[in-house]
Amino acid sequence: MTCPQCGSQQLSTAVVCLHCGTVLKIVEPTAQQRTIKIASVVILAGVLIAGIGSFFSTIGRTYHPVIDEQPSVGYGISAAPGKIMSSSMTATIDGDDIVIPTENVLNYRIVRVNDPEGKQTVPILIYVTPRGKVVTAMSISESCRSNDFYLDGNNIHCANCPSYWDMESLEAYACCQKYYPDPIPSTSIGGMIRINKHTVQNWRTRL
Repeated sequence: MTCPQCGSQQLSTAVVCLHCGTVLKIVEPTAQQRTIKIASVVILAGVLIAGIGSFFSTIGRTYHPVIDEQPSVGYGISAAPGKIMSSSMTATIDGDDIVIPTENVLNYRIVRVNDPEGKQTVPILIYVTPRGKVVTAMSISESCRSNDFYLDGNNIHCANCPSYWDMESLEAYACCQKYYPDPIPSTSIGGMIRINKHTVQNWRTRL
């Protein structure tokens, strides 16, 4: 084959002149190549759409109504770097409140305390959400009777079954959809998380 541009000799299979770069022939893709290309575009579009949907669902996610009214420590904490089990701690009574230092919760990420007066048998679960909200909740999932939970990423998991929920909205991702740790109000004053003991002691299971 002779290049029409520079006159150099080329192999009969050449697509581009190796001397001057002139395109010698247009190679049409085979039917199989076209099918693969279309499939790749469809898969890429699907991944892109799923990613956008996940992004906007996260941006649009709201707090659980009780969590929305909770105090904030003023800053969030990073997602849990893997499985973080709850740590049992001792709370104290101050007037009508059950109290625990906020620093303990921030250090251990998720803690459980019992009613110091022993009138409520269900523990209290305490953690801080990624956006800085203090969450205090009754530590039980009635459907499987678990009273222990752990953090993983931005989710709170039941320690007894596959159920897990978003830490802020409590949106469910498995079974036990309604039976996440039930949030109860609390305040954060002077470096202490304060939970009304009567709210805790009068709480009853949802089943």
